[in-house]
Amino acid sequence: MSIWWRFIWVTISGFFRKPLDITDVSVLPQRVWPDELDINIHMNNAKYLSVMDLGRTDWIVRTGAWRLMRHEGMAPVVGGAMVRYRRSLKLFQKYELKTRLLGFDERWLYVEQIMACRDGIACLAVQRTAFTKNGKLVPPDQLAEKLGRDHRQMPAPAWTRDWSEAEAAFVMAAEA
Repeated sequence: MSIWWRFIWVTISGFFRKPLDITDVSVLPQRVWPDELDINIHMNNAKYLSVMDLGRTDWIVRTGAWRLMRHEGMAPVVGGAMVRYRRSLKLFQKYELKTRLLGFDERWLYVEQIMACRDGIACLAVQRTAFTKNGKLVPPDQLAEKLGRDHRQMPAPAWTRDWSEAEAAFVMAAEA
């Protein structure tokens, strides 16, 4: 099933599903479709990230961030991802995609996503995300406030600072 049809379904159905607080976990039942396979007949590694877009979309719609985003002229973006693949997902295999907000720092929202099947975790990722408006990042404290939260009550895990520093060093080395 095309990722676009799934995106449309997740977006529309999200308005009719139980609303979420920004601290709640979005859970989406999923299945591996033929257009997601690679040469090894399991889910292609790039497709994991495409499907994770669906989880973040569900979270955005059900927390009310979608309405805010549309009203304020904002758009969601991913600024970086850390992904760990643990086991293959095979054709037509069922799994759940769980999405939750880990916390905020001064620039980013950190979102954890887990794809779990009957055998355990297939893939887990943390994505550094933000909302943009007029090409600039919306400060997370402003976003949290508009969603009814104090960002200081949800600080990003300490290890995210190490991740940011390691990534900065990586970028500097690549640009040298």
